[in-house]
Order: sequence, then C-alpha cells, then structure tokens
Amino acid sequence: MRTDNVEIFISFPLKTSRPGKEQPCLFIPKFSDHPELCVYTMLIEYLNRTKQFHNNSENDQRLLSLTSPYRPVSSQTVSRWIKTVLKNSGIDITRFTGHSTRHAATSTAARHGLSLDEIRSRAGWSSRSAMFAKFYNRPLDNRIAFAQAVLLN
Repeated sequence: MRTDNVEIFISFPLKTSRPGKEQPCLFIPKFSDHPELCVYTMLIEYLNRTKQFHNNSENDQRLLSLTSPYRPVSSQTVSRWIKTVLKNSGIDITRFTGHSTRHAATSTAARHGLSLDEIRSRAGWSSRSAMFAKFYNRPLDNRIAFAQAVLLN
C-alpha cells in the first residue's frame, strides 16, 4: 500500500466480467486538500482499527459487522448501510438508492469535464458502451435556479 493512494483489485467475477477482460481496480487517491472528505484516510483508519479481526482469516472481505463476532457482511448489509447514510444526509431514499451514487458520481465527473472514455473506464463499461449516455448522464433538476434567476434579476 502506498502513502498517497490505495488500489483495490477486484478478483471475483462481476456482472460485467467476461473472459479476456481485465478485472477492475478501484483506485482511491489521498485527498489532502479536504481531509474531511478523504476516503483514503477513512479506509486506512478502518483497516487499522479492524486489523485484529482479519488475522488468520481465509476470507479477504474487509467489511465487517458492527457487533461481535465481527464477521464479513453481505452485499445486502452494505446496501442497507449506504441507504442509512443517504437518509441521514437528508436524501429521499424513496427516490434514491445506493446505486444512485454510481449515477451521481459518473454524471458529476462528466459535468466537470472528464472524458466519456475515462468515465467508461472507471465505471467498468466497455469502450463501446452506451450505458452512460442512455441511463446515467441525467440533467440536474434546475427549477430552483431558474426561479431565482427570474425573481432575483
């Protein structure tokens, strides 16, 4: 592990896996400018705090239950955790799900000028995939900005 980023190589098959295709690598850089938003720092802290529960474990999974005996959690548990964070952040969970974070991340990347090729690569889509254009690149609801522009000018 480096001191400026973490790379997590996905070894198990995913929905998008196929023979001859390289498995994805999750790259998490250190975000020194805003430590309160730094996923790298939080991940390192989590790994340090849970290190004792991973000794002699044949299971590579790092996300553990919050209560003893601290066993690896299921994807359903992770989904529930994400939903809880979304709800606690004031996000309407009847409209948005954990998977919505993928929509938000890729759309934000596009709005900030990342190329479609880079977005496809990071999201694990093929270079020919139209998934982003069809389902993910959604316009923002800008009704408030419109009303403010009209009323305040």
